[in-house]
Amino acid sequence: MQLYLFIALLVLCFYQDVRFRGIHWVVFPLLLIGSFWINEAWLWIDVLSNVGFLVGSLLALTVYLTLKEGRLVNITKGYFSWGDILFLLALAPLFAFRGYLIFFTFGTCLTLLMHIVASMIKRQKTIPYAGYMAIVGIGFLVFQEQIQNYLSA
Repeated sequence: MQLYLFIALLVLCFYQDVRFRGIHWVVFPLLLIGSFWINEAWLWIDVLSNVGFLVGSLLALTVYLTLKEGRLVNITKGYFSWGDILFLLALAPLFAFRGYLIFFTFGTCLTLLMHIVASMIKRQKTIPYAGYMAIVGIGFLVFQEQIQNYLSA
């Protein structure tokens, strides 16, 4: 039952981000609580490692864009929204560190692919990153056992 509720939250994230280009703030604490609830075997070291990886990735993006544009760039102004960051933070307890790395990397690539396909149907200026990542998250949850078996082999 808890898995279905969590998937419903992810579907809500997808709908809100694609439809309104934003997710209501109340969804993020629910996702965070749900992430701890779904992953009963979570460890603080994994959560902190996941958050550290995310912060490092965002800092690297900031440095890259700052060097590229020759001025200090705030990535939350036109590049990466706070909703995307909060979404990724809320899902940090859901995965062990290795799983989070795979989710983030694979999900980001799939998000780009989904956006390209969606842009062929209807032109879009921005990428609903958190919404598309929510779909990837659903896929990870539904196929969790198969993914775990693949990673263990």
